[in-house]
This record gives sequence, C-alpha cells and structure tokens, in this order.
Amino acid sequence: MAEPKCPECGVVGLQNIVSEGSEEKSKGGDDWFDVVYCSECGHVYGVFNKISHSPSSFNPLR
Repeated sequence: MAEPKCPECGVVGLQNIVSEGSEEKSKGGDDWFDVVYCSECGHVYGVFNKISHSPSSFNPLR
C-alpha cells in the first residue's frame, strides 16, 4: 500500500497525519470535532464531527 503524501509540503507517511480535538466541548466534556492535519506544515485534511444529533432529538424551541 502506498504511503500518504501531503499535498502542500510533500512529506510522506501516516505518522505525519495527526488529529487534535476541538476546544469546544459538550456538556459531558467530549470534543465536538477533531481536526486532522499534517504535523509538518499544518495542511488541514479535514474536520470530523464527534457529536451529532438526529433531527428528531434537536428542538431549538425548547
């Protein structure tokens, strides 16, 4: 299998892809999302939510 390569700086290897939890926390203290980025240059690969609510469980009028 080929190693991932950063499109910005060209560094190669899965060890260079890291994630960090958001500063925003749920009432229970869990991170809302993770940011996945290159440890060498900071290129962001994506933001992935960790907490989601189904439409039926969220009512803004409460």
